[in-house]
Amino acid sequence: MVFVPFDRNGKAGAPQVFADGFAAFDPASQTPRAKYRPIGIAEGPDGAVYVGDSQKGRVWRIAYGAKR
Repeated sequence: MVFVPFDRNGKAGAPQVFADGFAAFDPASQTPRAKYRPIGIAEGPDGAVYVGDSQKGRVWRIAYGAKR
């Protein structure tokens, strides 16, 4: 997942990766498949980002700062 900052004039800055590693491929496998497949994203009222996964049926919560 990538964040792209914009300045006040709307010019895009350099993309910044903030969440990765979802694929978790097993290189020894004959048919490498992604371990997780993020398919949906939503923002909560507290600013946290929620990511849904179609492989394992999980939802990840990504938040900045200390755990609450």
